[in-house]
Amino acid sequence: MQRELREQCEQAAVIALDLGRQLLICGADVKRAEDTAERICRSYGAQTTDVFCIGSLLMATVEWMDGSTSTQMRNINRTGYDLARLEALNTLSRDICDKNISLSAARNRLTALRTPSLQKKWVTYPAAIIAVAAYTIFFGGTWADALVASICGIFVTMLERMLPEKTGIMMRTVLCAIAVGITAGIGSLLYPALQTDKVMIGSIMLMVPGLMVAGSLRDLLGGDIIAGSLQLIQAVLIAGALALGLAWAASWAVQL
Repeated sequence: MQRELREQCEQAAVIALDLGRQLLICGADVKRAEDTAERICRSYGAQTTDVFCIGSLLMATVEWMDGSTSTQMRNINRTGYDLARLEALNTLSRDICDKNISLSAARNRLTALRTPSLQKKWVTYPAAIIAVAAYTIFFGGTWADALVASICGIFVTMLERMLPEKTGIMMRTVLCAIAVGITAGIGSLLYPALQTDKVMIGSIMLMVPGLMVAGSLRDLLGGDIIAGSLQLIQAVLIAGALALGLAWAASWAVQL
């Protein structure tokens, strides 16, 4: 009986940290992940819960009603922004806390939400086309510039999907920036009146870490100095990788 209770406690902690990890992967802030893990543990009988998160690491020490304790941690090796999944995960956490669903039901629902996105994959292509075309025209480009930028947006989206998940975000950003620069350079050769600077500016808006900067400021203002600082440094490095890729592609285009 004691062993069975112990296994249930461990399973509850696993669900709490796995759900918190998925929240961080989908773009939630560290406060939300910490609060969610703590609430889930308490809903399953935890007496005290200490959760710590710095963006790339989520760990918790839980003391249960029988006096036993368990410590677990999760490594968050990739993050992004998937608002559809984030909403579904928030709904699951509320159901666990309010409706007291069983551990097996919570585990099954969480497993179903591990898919990369709840949206169809093809949706990202028209979204990328509309975004880059709109930004290109906004920054002073013509419809021809917007057309080439749309092609760049398709290439960037395809490259993002083709690269393995283990590819680092810096390398991913450099490769996407090179693809944008080469496509813009080829477009200028075929159509000399093309404004390559407007094409590049509009296309790289898909990769500018604006949400990451906003998230880092949110964490800093919320008192999470370490998590906010790490995220801000990562945003600066991504911007540098973006500039590096465009500079290499621009030097290649000049030589043509």
